[in-house]
Amino acid sequence: METTWLELVIAVLIASFKFAITVPFFILSEKLSFWESVLFGIASGTFGIIVFMYLSSGILRIWNWFKRKTGWFKRKKPRKKFSKRTRRWVRLKGRFGLAGIAILTPILLSIPIGCFIAMRYYKNKKKIFLYLFISVVIWSFIYAGFGSAILEIFNSIKVV
Repeated sequence: METTWLELVIAVLIASFKFAITVPFFILSEKLSFWESVLFGIASGTFGIIVFMYLSSGILRIWNWFKRKTGWFKRKKPRKKFSKRTRRWVRLKGRFGLAGIAILTPILLSIPIGCFIAMRYYKNKKKIFLYLFISVVIWSFIYAGFGSAILEIFNSIKVV
């Protein structure tokens, strides 16, 4: 690995936002070994989970306080209770629960959105962190495996 510490820190920060895009590209561009790839994925994902769990809980707390104190957000007519989007979220939450949200977070939702959704619907921070951390570990191993396989293929055909 021939990157500077600053480049590595920047990559970890970006990967904590967009895990599914940054981790594979960083693995391939830096030609990381399997274990370096796993370590990079776990470090960046865990950093993102910790930061965004506490940011989202703070944002939710401030938002609820602001709504209570100002009364600005009172609706004149009641909101439609079930739209396609709310039905989809209710179905996802009911069928798969926190585990479903955690598995989808690094790959589809992105870590900030997944943390916000998990913090919104579930209150146990330790359980949320554990599920999201396990998901990041699983996806890090998957990305590291694919990255190592692609690098081996490139090395065997002398592309890189």
